[in-house]
Amino acid sequence: MSASSFRGLLGCAPLLAAALGAWPALAGDKPATPEGAQDLRALFSRFLPAAAAGAPAFLTVKPEGADYLVSVELGALNGIIKAAGAPASYEPATLVYRLIEQDDGKWRVVQDSFPPIVSHAGDVTSSVEIANYRQTLLIDPALAWWLSGSASADRGALSIRSPKLDETFDFGAVKGDYATTVQPDGAVSTAVKDEIDDIAAKITAGGMDNASSTSFRLDKAAVNIGADGLKSRKAFDLLSLVAAHRDDLPQHEAELKALLKDLAGPGLKIVEGAEASKAIIASPYGAIALSQFRAAVGVANAGPQSAIDLTLAAEGLSLPVGLAPPGAADLTPSKIDLTITLKGIDIAAAANEAIADMHLGGDGPPISNEDSTKVVAALLSAGLLRIELAPSHVVAPAIDADLQGAVRYAVGKASGSMTIRMRNFDKTMAALKGLGPDVERQAIPAVAMAKGLAKTESDGSLSWVVELGQDRSIKVNGIPLGKAPN
Repeated sequence: MSASSFRGLLGCAPLLAAALGAWPALAGDKPATPEGAQDLRALFSRFLPAAAAGAPAFLTVKPEGADYLVSVELGALNGIIKAAGAPASYEPATLVYRLIEQDDGKWRVVQDSFPPIVSHAGDVTSSVEIANYRQTLLIDPALAWWLSGSASADRGALSIRSPKLDETFDFGAVKGDYATTVQPDGAVSTAVKDEIDDIAAKITAGGMDNASSTSFRLDKAAVNIGADGLKSRKAFDLLSLVAAHRDDLPQHEAELKALLKDLAGPGLKIVEGAEASKAIIASPYGAIALSQFRAAVGVANAGPQSAIDLTLAAEGLSLPVGLAPPGAADLTPSKIDLTITLKGIDIAAAANEAIADMHLGGDGPPISNEDSTKVVAALLSAGLLRIELAPSHVVAPAIDADLQGAVRYAVGKASGSMTIRMRNFDKTMAALKGLGPDVERQAIPAVAMAKGLAKTESDGSLSWVVELGQDRSIKVNGIPLGKAPN
């Protein structure tokens, strides 16, 4: 089990959830019945693989009071994995969920324990243990999605071991919150936030004779995932169609394409972000520290106005002594705040082109190489491809710079402009001189020329507007590069 697989266990709420605690009863609980248990078994069997002949059932459902006890036996997967020819297996472990049907038609899904899970893949053994794991969801079958939920754990540990790699991860308290609102058209806006305290990891690579280790600690980390305009019911219908027709899906290609086109329409936005505080990495080169870190990626399917956003922010960077040349500490950024957006794409057009060109019958790929070219052309059909840098900031002991600009791309051509504003530029030049005579000979003439081309602002800062023409010409504050200002 990889680290990403473990993260999936903590954030897999939309699939089958877990939790505990006192859930505020918004509706009465209906008693569980044998008929209801049979209906649940039939529902799950549509999506889950069938157990190998003679092997124990992968999933069982039993009514008990108001609860349907759903037990998932991971060891039963081994026969299925072996039949698929994969060199992997699980040691016996049972996940137990409680499903409670409410008289308003909604369901609560509860899990109040998490057994140790050990898996093997070739010579790699992975294990995960979580103490006092608790998670709960309220699911609306009409939406095929959850409305709210929460999660918690006291601590946990993950290890991945092989002859040449040993990874261990330990963490403290975990807290998760899930919230969903329903839009008038039935689409959902949903958000997941998981917070994890006291994360420590050690990674040792190489054999016993030449092992090298790297470790890190995080005071706190958080992962945020959000979706806006998600057609959850249509997504469930698509999964149901694929699950029901695994063996004859080409015969249902028209139905499949209709559902895909509905999901591919403009309106969906997905955002995923992570942040951490007080990170310390102990590497063979020394300790690297970072007080704050934040990163986020957003994808918006808005037709010709589609965009992909990347945000990166870091503060309090400290590098080991000796890792950088003497004097470089003054030029090492201690704070970075960048936001970059890709525009000039049409995600919906590309998706619809791919759906139209997709053919499931035959021996070739679903989308041919020739049709893949058409998909790319549809993606780039919204005009010039543009990369925009929003007002951003870079700070070091000897650097204080603001950046903003955009670059436009056409076939074989690029153009754009960038505005740079720096405060205390003389301090930057002094830091460059401190890097030694070799750096001074190479860098100072160019930096001196930049200072000569700069515009002095009212607060004493220097600014440059750098323009790139489609003919590859470059101007700085309106002056062609290479020409001295009047």
